[in-house]
Amino acid sequence: MFLKAKNEISKIIAQASGLTEDEAFSSLEMPKGEFGDLACKAAFLLAPREKKSPAQIAAELAPKLKPHKWVEKAEAMGPYINLFFTEKFYADALKDIMKKGKSYGKGKKKGKAMVEFPSVNPNKPWHAGHLRNAILGDSVARVLAHAGWNVESIDYIDDLGLQVAQSLWGYMHLGNKPSGKFDHWLGMQYVEVAKRMETDQKLQAETRELLKTMEGGNSEISKKARWLAEECVKAQYETDFSYSIFHDGLIFESDIVRTIFNEGLGMVKENNAIVLEKEGKNTGCWVVKLGEKFQNMQDPDKILIRSDGTATYTGKDLIFQLWKLGKLKGKFKYKPFLKQPNGETAFATGGAAPKPFGDADMVVNVIGSEQIYPQEVIREVLLRLGYGEEAARYVHLAYEHVMLPDEKFSGRAGTWKGYTADELLTESIRRAKEKISRDVPEAERDGIARAVGEGAIRYSFVRTTPEKKLIFKWEEALSLEGNSGPYLQYAYVRARKIMEKSEDRPAVSSGYKFNQEEKKLIRELCLFPELAGKSASSFRPHMLADYSYALAETFSRFYTLHQVLKAEEGARKSRLALVAAFTNVLGLSLSVLGMPLPEKM
Repeated sequence: MFLKAKNEISKIIAQASGLTEDEAFSSLEMPKGEFGDLACKAAFLLAPREKKSPAQIAAELAPKLKPHKWVEKAEAMGPYINLFFTEKFYADALKDIMKKGKSYGKGKKKGKAMVEFPSVNPNKPWHAGHLRNAILGDSVARVLAHAGWNVESIDYIDDLGLQVAQSLWGYMHLGNKPSGKFDHWLGMQYVEVAKRMETDQKLQAETRELLKTMEGGNSEISKKARWLAEECVKAQYETDFSYSIFHDGLIFESDIVRTIFNEGLGMVKENNAIVLEKEGKNTGCWVVKLGEKFQNMQDPDKILIRSDGTATYTGKDLIFQLWKLGKLKGKFKYKPFLKQPNGETAFATGGAAPKPFGDADMVVNVIGSEQIYPQEVIREVLLRLGYGEEAARYVHLAYEHVMLPDEKFSGRAGTWKGYTADELLTESIRRAKEKISRDVPEAERDGIARAVGEGAIRYSFVRTTPEKKLIFKWEEALSLEGNSGPYLQYAYVRARKIMEKSEDRPAVSSGYKFNQEEKKLIRELCLFPELAGKSASSFRPHMLADYSYALAETFSRFYTLHQVLKAEEGARKSRLALVAAFTNVLGLSLSVLGMPLPEKM
C-alpha cells in the first residue's frame, strides 16, 4: 500500500512539476518527527532548471497537486512539501497488511541466486569469527529468498589445504584417539601439529608430501584425508544446525580439482585471460596481468598456476566460480551427506547422482575483507572472458572479522579455545535460563532458554554492518536487554498474548479515526516491503534488524499510551487489527533474519 501510494503520488507530482515519474518517486521520503506523513524534495530537483530557490518552488508547487483519496493535504514548509495521509489510507493500509498475512512484503519470482558460506577449513570447530560468516550468509540467503530469488546455499570445503594435511599427519602419527565432538578434538590436534611445525623441518617436508599425495587422489592417503574432512564437517554441521543454519550443497575442493579444473583452466588459457611467464620471478607460472587497473592493490601479477603445475587458492576459486555461473560443461555428482533438522538433505560432491546445482543467475560469496583483492581478480578474469553481465552479478560480500579485545582468533594458535560457536551458544542458553522464573516447568524453561539464547547471538551478530569489526565481548553478545534479540522476541510474544486474550475478531471499524501513535505504527508497518527489498538488493540484512527494533519501539509506545483489550468496541477491534498486523510483520522480519520465535517468554 505504501509503495502503491508513493507511485500514485509520484504521478501527481510529475504532472504538476514537469519531472519524470522516476524523479518524482525518488523525491519522496518518510520524514522524521511530525512533518507530515510523506515529504517531497522535488523543489531541490527543479531549482537548477527554473533558476528559483527551492522554497519558492515548493510554495508554488504545493497548491498545484491534485487531490487524491489517500492524501488529505499538501503543505509547503521551506524547500519541502509535506503530504498528509487521509484516514482512508491508514484503514486501507492496515486491511492490506492483514489480508496478505505471511505473503506481505514478498518479492516477485526472480532467478537463481547461489550464496556461498561459511567455507571453514575442515580441521577445527567454528569459532566466533566463523559464526559471523555463517549467520551473515544464512541471513542473506533468507533475505534473498523472501525477495523472490530461488536460493541455493552452498558450502565450499577446502579438503586439499595444507591445514588438512597437517591435521592428517597428526591423526596418523600422534596416536590420539578421537574423543568428544570430532571437530573440537581435531582442532586441538591441529594446534599441536602447528606448534611442532614451527621448528621441525622433517615434519614440514612430510606434510608437504602428504598434501601432494592427497592432491593426486586414488590412494589410501587421499581416501583417509577425505574421511577426516567429512567427519569434521559433520561435527561442524551439528553447530550449523544448532543455530538453525542449513545448506543445500557441499562442494569439496578435491572434486573441483578432479572434475572441472582442467576444463576451466583450458578455457582461461585459450581466451588469453592468463599468460605463461617466461622470465622474471614468476617464470613458469600462469598469471593474470592486471596492470594499471590494480596499481593501488597488491601484486599486479596474480599467480593462478604455480611453476610446478599446482593451482593457487585463487586459481581453484576462479574455476569454481565459472562452474557456479554455468560456464563449464563438467558436472559434479552428489551423494546424500546429512539429513538436516529442517527436513531437507544436504548433498555433497563425490557421489553418483546428478543434482541441478549451479548455473546461477547471481553469485554471492560471503568472504572476509582480506579477500577483496583475489575476488576482484576473479571479476577481472570474467570480464576478459567476455562475461560482463556475469561479472556484474558476481558479488563479494566482504565482512570484517570478529576479534577478541587483545588478539585475533587463530586456528593455528588455538585462540578459539573458549570462544567456539558451541561454547557461545551453551553460555547464552545458560544465561537466558537463569532469567526465567523457576515456577515455569523445567521442559518449558529449556525451550524458552534455547530460543532466547540462540536469538541473542544471531541478532547481536546480524545487526552489525558487515564492514564493521566486531570486538567480541560476552556481556554484549549475550545481552538480554535493549536493542537485542530477546527484546524483539519479547515484543512479538507480548503482542501474540494480547491477541490470545481477546474474544473479538480483529477488524478496522468503519469510520474509526486513528490517533498519532496508531498512525506512526501503521506507517512503520508499511515500510517493511520496501526495507526488505532494499536489504536484499544491497545484501545488508542488518537493515531488517534496525527496522525490527524501530518497529518494536513504536509498538511499545503505542501500547503504553493506549488501551487495547479494555478500549471501547470500535477502538478495540481496530487496535486489535493493529496488534495483529504488528505481530505478523515483526514475525516476518525476524523470521527472515533466522530468529526463533518462541510462543512464550
